[in-house]
Amino acid sequence: MDLGELAQMEYLTSLAARLRSAGHGERGRLIEEGRAMLGVSAPTLYNRLRRVGFHSGRKLRADAGDTRVTEEEVRAVAALLGARRANGKRIMVIADAVEIALANGLLQERVSADTIQRLMRRFNCHPAQLDAPTPHQDLRSLHPNHVWQFDPSLCVLYYLPKARGLSVMDERTFNAKKPVALSRTLKERVLRYVITDHYTGAIHLRYILAAGETQTGLFDSLVEAMTHREDFVVHGVPWQLVWDAGSANMAHGVQNMLRALGVRQWPHIPGNARAKGQVEGAQNIVERRFEARLAFMSITDIDQLNAAADRWSRDFNSTQIHRRHGYARWALWQTIRSDQLRICPPRELLAQLMHSKPEPRTVAGNLTISYKPRGCERGTYSVAHIDDVRVGDQLQLIVNPYKAPNVYVVLRDSENTERFIECTPLERDDAGFLADAPVIGERYARPIDTPLEASRKAISETLWGSADDNAADKARASGKPAMAGTVDPMADIAARAGSLPAHIKRRGTELHIPNRVHVEDKPLDLVGTLFELRARLGRQLRPHESEAIRAWFPDGVPAEEFDGLVARIDQLPEPGAAPTTTAPRLVAVG
Repeated sequence: MDLGELAQMEYLTSLAARLRSAGHGERGRLIEEGRAMLGVSAPTLYNRLRRVGFHSGRKLRADAGDTRVTEEEVRAVAALLGARRANGKRIMVIADAVEIALANGLLQERVSADTIQRLMRRFNCHPAQLDAPTPHQDLRSLHPNHVWQFDPSLCVLYYLPKARGLSVMDERTFNAKKPVALSRTLKERVLRYVITDHYTGAIHLRYILAAGETQTGLFDSLVEAMTHREDFVVHGVPWQLVWDAGSANMAHGVQNMLRALGVRQWPHIPGNARAKGQVEGAQNIVERRFEARLAFMSITDIDQLNAAADRWSRDFNSTQIHRRHGYARWALWQTIRSDQLRICPPRELLAQLMHSKPEPRTVAGNLTISYKPRGCERGTYSVAHIDDVRVGDQLQLIVNPYKAPNVYVVLRDSENTERFIECTPLERDDAGFLADAPVIGERYARPIDTPLEASRKAISETLWGSADDNAADKARASGKPAMAGTVDPMADIAARAGSLPAHIKRRGTELHIPNRVHVEDKPLDLVGTLFELRARLGRQLRPHESEAIRAWFPDGVPAEEFDGLVARIDQLPEPGAAPTTTAPRLVAVG
């Protein structure tokens, strides 16, 4: 306590003693004297007097702390104070917020700024309270390579010009107010990629020269971290990857590669750096534990910088004890089991996976699909083990990058989550038959029942009393009613019979039909006549009979004279008699 504070304490003690002994009406004068001496308000003076043991003796008002301002009104004023700039600075003062609320009917009566602040604190909506960090939940991973966290960061301190090597960016020269100087460094900026294994805390570090994040940089850094290298312990494909939404949205090809590798991706929302807090902390470790050494080194190119980063990474991960688990990071990573370590495929295949996409294939009648993975022979794959598969379905296929030519069938569940089901190519014999197909005459194997077939059999059992197709066909052909006649197919019609609507008989117009209709038949030509006579006589016509008919009816035989012609042919004399030159009038018989 300094001399000023001691002097104030002595004055307050003396003033408290005078107030205790003051008569009626004198306290007000002493309080005004104290305010003038200390330069404070009356409430502040009373607060300081209470610290030295003085109490005014007044009882609290019965309504102390009560207010006519409702919680809804207080929250409306707090909402007006919520407007901020991009940098987080609050730009409206409380007094203005109160005036705006009064003018817009959000506040019914005027209150002071101090009162509204006190009420906002009571209702937990004061800006200082709202700015407090939100609670977070600790998360855990299960084993090494279970979860990796990935974060790129532009090194704001360093750039790498060819003329001088790694250089510190002087804020006085390179800042937003000097865009020309800053633009000269764009192609020489150093971008840092940091990857951490969440279970062990192991750090992977890589630098590239770029103006910002690129898909190539993302690909190179991830592939280098997953690939086994000499003198580096951590490798393999992670099961899950946590990274920010900006990197994920930009790197569509890398996302496609990770998807094919079976890596579950978790892009966190912008501004929520805590979601990958471990790698954010690793960025700070790299800055302080490695990059602080660069001021004492001569770095001329990016390869030299990465070589120095590799030397530091090997030492740091091998020797520094992690506070959470109490082991060196690489030492704990070596507890990984073989089923947890997925070996990274060759870089060439990973590059292909960046630009590949699932291909559709149709399910054949024997529940197989035909597919040719890139770089492999065409194969036949059984999909009978996949739930709900049906003949004619289209399935999406991608190659299994770990065990080509095996493939994955990509399915989506009701929550739109992808499932990968592995299929192995079936073997064939020398003649091209499937090796596990039954041999004719030796073994019979019926196809498995898909859910669709099971449904068909259940319906057949209900209708015809048998799931067997042959028995059902016999029951259907026998004329017996379906479902053993227990269902009346006319029951609904009978139920509606008494309630059918009545219909009005409509008047119509009589149709006029003539008393006599004369239809003229077209005469039958010679060829038709000969065929008709042959049918009626039961024999072939002789030449002289045909000649007689042609002479009698050169324009064809009318229908009403045909019966008389049959009788005349029977009476026609044999050849040698005098020929008939005119056609006699035939009279119909009967």
